[in-house]
Order: sequence, then structure tokens, then C-alpha cells
Amino acid sequence: MDLSHNHDNQVILDFSDKLQVNINHLEQLFDNCNDYIKRKLTIGGINKADVYLAYTDNMVDRTLLEYSIIKNLLFKMENMPVEGKYEHIIKYGLQTADFKEVLTMDDVSQSVISGDVVLLIDGYQKGIAISLKNFPGRGVPEVDAEVTIKGPKDSFAESIAINTVLIRRRIKDTHLKMEPLQIGIRSRTSVTLAYISGIADDELIEEVKRRFDSFVIDGVFDIGMLEQLTEKAWYSPFPQYQSTERPDKAASALMEGRIAVIVDNSPMVLLLPVTINSFFQASDDYYRSWQIASFMRILRYIGGFFAVTLPALYIAVCNYQLEMIPTPLVLSFAAARQGVPFSILMEVIILLLAFELLTEAGIRLPSPMGNTIGIVGGLIIGDAAISANLVSPLVVIVVAFTAIASFTIPNETFTTALRISRYLMIALAAILGLFGIVIGIMLLFIHLAGLKSFGIPYLSPIAAKSNEDGTIRDSIIKYPIFKMKNRPIYANKDEKVRFKEK
Repeated sequence: MDLSHNHDNQVILDFSDKLQVNINHLEQLFDNCNDYIKRKLTIGGINKADVYLAYTDNMVDRTLLEYSIIKNLLFKMENMPVEGKYEHIIKYGLQTADFKEVLTMDDVSQSVISGDVVLLIDGYQKGIAISLKNFPGRGVPEVDAEVTIKGPKDSFAESIAINTVLIRRRIKDTHLKMEPLQIGIRSRTSVTLAYISGIADDELIEEVKRRFDSFVIDGVFDIGMLEQLTEKAWYSPFPQYQSTERPDKAASALMEGRIAVIVDNSPMVLLLPVTINSFFQASDDYYRSWQIASFMRILRYIGGFFAVTLPALYIAVCNYQLEMIPTPLVLSFAAARQGVPFSILMEVIILLLAFELLTEAGIRLPSPMGNTIGIVGGLIIGDAAISANLVSPLVVIVVAFTAIASFTIPNETFTTALRISRYLMIALAAILGLFGIVIGIMLLFIHLAGLKSFGIPYLSPIAAKSNEDGTIRDSIIKYPIFKMKNRPIYANKDEKVRFKEK
């Protein structure tokens, strides 16, 4: 799965059995790289051997390098044989089991820039890559975006090694496979496909690999780039992946037969395939009783409906179907709008755009200032706009309720897609009233019904359901855990059962 390709301006260098030739090749490759550290040593007693160490500064554990490698090479190689120096150095000179042979100069250079220490020995057309990685990082952080009341608080970090361990500690099964890939001809980004062999569908695994093999790019630096490159329905604002920062959610997805895509330098993990229900599920749902979880999910679906349709409903009723409102309420609306110079449509658009600006400003600013912006924008500016008769109080209530409804959905990417759909509803409501909203909802469902995430219908289990499918029992209503006996639709057909009574 290595997508690296040769560039027109890249020098192709062969591995030589002459150490100085290999040194010259490496120094040519790492010309003007001040973080490239190298040292040539002469080791052994009577039968001396020239060796060359190379690594990238600040990417290796210097203490281990000095005391486990260099010290052994300098002081424990007195009995160096005439033949078999390579094997002798491996046996007595390396106090680590984590090393591998490198057979090409490209492997040597990639090992160096990936954080390994490379040891070259004179007289051999191969080298040793010793894993002494010590990347700077922030360890295991706490959950930031997907906060829960119950459940673990640890979160994925930027290190792919940490992220794989966080999943491994939850699924202690040899069938959990971590398949390494590499994407980006310049960035050489490490990507890991995690899945449980036997539970994950083999065709799904192959389809993921085909999509990752279907393009060549200079570099990938985050899961968002990988998501855009591999989505088939690129024209849709609705995500065909689920991103999460929670290791417990990723482990739960793997148990269902899904695949996790872990990208180095990204504190999020991609889960696939997805259905629309995946974006309304929170980790809390599986740590609470089924009654509370079902009630909260119903609230989220209601919130999603109002996040898309509430401003459009207000415009349609006030402009076209005013007779639906009781007379006292109509008089109250009229009194509230007295002196407002803008039409209802303009009021709603102005306030919605102001809300979008405040949301964007709150995200970009540091956390304390972001919270302040939200309070200032939501209270002071809103109150000032009402006092100045720029907007009516009712529109402020409608937009505020719409914003609250949007925030009930646990997935930010899906929430953004609903926010975009809201403007389509507003346009149709302004032209056709309630009839336009009905058309908009139909168009939205037609679009969602046509989407697939790696072959799985987006509206499953509504669009695709079977009696043996466990998806229906974990959708709008969450069944008790002992009632969810089968895995969802995307699991391997031979491994559907996940719970049975003894």
C-alpha cells in the first residue's frame, strides 16, 4: 500500500557494500538538513569494523542511544570476528529487540526521517534500523469535543502509536488487526487500518484499500484530507465517515464490524461505514439505561428537525399561512414587529448569519475569549438589536432555539451539513411557503436515500432492514444491551451474533 513514487528530480541511489559510498549518498540526500545527525565509529579489537550511525535530531531517545547502542558498540566489540561482523554486532551490540533490516537507500532515508536510528556497517549492502523513537507530544489528553458524564475521559492524541495502544487496551483480542499503510509521496504519512478479522467484512476491507490506492498526493496531514480524497459522493455536505476523538467509541465501532482509520499527527480517528443514526449516537447512550438513552436520542432527532426547518417554518407561516396562527398571537407578532424596517426573510437571514459569524469567531479565539464572544454576541448584541428595532424579539427567539437544537447533535460535521440545508429550506419557504418546506424535506430525504457509505445505505435501517439486522435496535430507540443480540448490517454475515445467554 506504499503510494510513494519517484520524482523527476529525485536521485535514485543504490546500496553499496562500501561504507563511504553509502555515507556520501546519505549526506547528498540530507544536504542542508541541520537536524540530520550522524557519527562514524571504528569498533572492535583486532578485527576492526567501520560503522555509521544516522538519525534525526529530537526524534530519538538520546539516553537509550548513548547507553544501549553506542556504549555497547565501543566497549563490547573486542572479540569481533573476521567474518560475520554484521551478525556479531546484532547479537552483542544491540540491547533491543526492536530492529529490522533495511535493504535499500530509500528504506534507510525513510527510517531516518521516521525516527529510527540507522546503523550501516562497512562491507555489507544492508543496514539496521533500530527503533528508539521519542517523538515530542502531549500524551493522552482528555476529551474535548465529545464530552460525556459517564464513561472514560481519555482521548486520542497526535501520535499514531498512542492511538493504537488506546484501542488495544480496550480490545485484547489477537483478531484485532492493525494494518500499516503509507500515504503521500513527500509526507510519507503513516496510516493504520484497524479492524477485527472475522467480524469486519472482507469486501469492505478491500474496498477501503482500493480507495486509498486510487490516488497519489504530495502529503496528507489529517483525517479531513483523507476523508475528502476517498468520499465518492464529494458533492454532498453530509459526511460519509464518522470522526471521533474517543477511543471507547472507536473500540465499540470495531466490535460492530466497522473499520477505524488512524492517521499519524491527527487527534481524531475515522470510522466507516456510517449510517445517519451514527451521528445521533453519543457514548453516554451505552453507559446509561435504555430508557434514558432512548429519550435523549429522540430529543436529538427532534433537535435535528428543528435545526433544519424552524426558521423556514416561521417565514412560511408569517408570510403565507398566517391563518394557522390564533388571532391573539397574530396581534402579538404584529406588535413585536412594529417599527422593524426589514422583512421577515431579511430578519431571519441577518440573525442566522450573525450567529454563524459568532460561532466561527468563538471557535477561532482561545477558549476563555470564545466563551466571552458567545455571551456578548448572544445577550448584549441581541438585546441591543431589539432595542434599536432592527429585529423583532420573536426572530431572536426562533434563531436562538434553532442554535440550541443544532448543538444537541453530537457530531459537528453532520451539524454543519444540517446548517447548510437550513438555507435551502429558507429559500423554498420564502417562495412557496409550507409547500416549499414539504418539497425541501422530500429533496433532502431523496438526497440522503441516494447516499451510500462504502456500500451501506445512508438511511439504514429505514432504507435497508432485515430481521437479523442489529441496526434497527440501535437507531432512534436504543434497546437494552441484552436485546441487541445481533451486530449491525455492515458486519460479516457469518459473525452476526454478539450476545447470547448461557
